[in-house]
Amino acid sequence: MQITVYSKPECHLCEEVLALLDRIAPEYDLSVREVNILDDPELEKAYHDRIPVIVAGDGKYGWLFAPIDEAELRGYLGMVERGGAPPRRVVVYQETKLDRVLDYISHHWLRFICIALGIFVGLPWLAPVFAALGWWDLANPIYTAYALTCHQLPERAGFIFGYQVAFCYRNTAIYAGVLIFGILFAVARDRNVSWLRWLRRPLHWYWFVLLLVPMFLDGVTHMFGLRDMLSMDMDTSFGSFYIGSQAFSLNWWLRIITGGLAALGVAWFAFPRMARVVAESEAVQIAYRQSVAASRRMPAAPSQ
Repeated sequence: MQITVYSKPECHLCEEVLALLDRIAPEYDLSVREVNILDDPELEKAYHDRIPVIVAGDGKYGWLFAPIDEAELRGYLGMVERGGAPPRRVVVYQETKLDRVLDYISHHWLRFICIALGIFVGLPWLAPVFAALGWWDLANPIYTAYALTCHQLPERAGFIFGYQVAFCYRNTAIYAGVLIFGILFAVARDRNVSWLRWLRRPLHWYWFVLLLVPMFLDGVTHMFGLRDMLSMDMDTSFGSFYIGSQAFSLNWWLRIITGGLAALGVAWFAFPRMARVVAESEAVQIAYRQSVAASRRMPAAPSQ
């Protein structure tokens, strides 16, 4: 079985996959060919942030993208061994402007998410600045809009220049945390930074749930006053939410810690999986374009 590995020098993930292929090659009768993407500008543009890439034969059985573990690789090789019917006819499709726009978005999806998160988490902290400057036409719409996403209890939010931030500490920690971990994931994906390698491997669902548990326990126990050591009054405008910033209530800093843990879980669980889906989609597009180019150079197979 002919296997092509797209890689580049000084790529530790590529070295790991090549070592794995070398170890299991006798079991599958593999002939491994390594292609340096730096030798081809088109390959470098397509695969620079997702190597190593593995393809069997001419690619009709699909492609594998980093990170690749042994179980996934063996499943892929087993599928190729069992075989399947290749497509009998290629339909030539003319790319449109919309296709190019969508292609650009798919290449830069993480950048768009980070920009959106930066704006979303930054505006609430601008509201008190606008208020301090007397720009209430800018401050009031922010407070009103973010009231839909946050209770805005004063003892659970920060203050700038004497004016309350439009976001509580927990919401700030969650959205800012996803933004920070999204940037770190981009660095891990694009730069192959060794100490961030763990971010490229999707978090299992049970670890994701476990990272959400501290925030859930913090919110529930504080909502019903189970941790408050001092007497507090109930704010009738917020139902069962108790007022209190006492030291024993573990208020603002625990909200930041638990919100940050939840943000880590969301980013670590979602971003690697989103990257893989986008990469696989792009690989299908590349394979399709290659098949279209090949169909223009040779007669199409007769239909049955």
